[in-house]
Amino acid sequence: MSEVYIRSQNKEKLYRLGGNYACIEYGEHEDIKRKIGGSEADKKRHTICISDGCLEEIGEYESKERCIEIIDEIQGVCGQYLYAAGSKGFIRGIEAMPPMAAVVPRVYQMPEK
Repeated sequence: MSEVYIRSQNKEKLYRLGGNYACIEYGEHEDIKRKIGGSEADKKRHTICISDGCLEEIGEYESKERCIEIIDEIQGVCGQYLYAAGSKGFIRGIEAMPPMAAVVPRVYQMPEK
């Protein structure tokens, strides 16, 4: 996999997945500040973290399902590349060119919600 740049939800950091960072993962944590009172759902934090051996939070969302959707979007960006089908050289003066694929810089901005 080549590199994908991921901008944190708060826009303060830019990470390079495929460089130092090797993992994106979902995390569910109990929010200590919300522990007293409130419903059980209010006590949970749903986050996406990036890891280079230590986890660093890059976004927080309302549910596990939303986090998984965002991880799916990042996966889609990881698979993008530039493709040209090539040509057979039928036009006079133009040489046949083989198909070509190239990796282009890819950036994913973590959504606000």
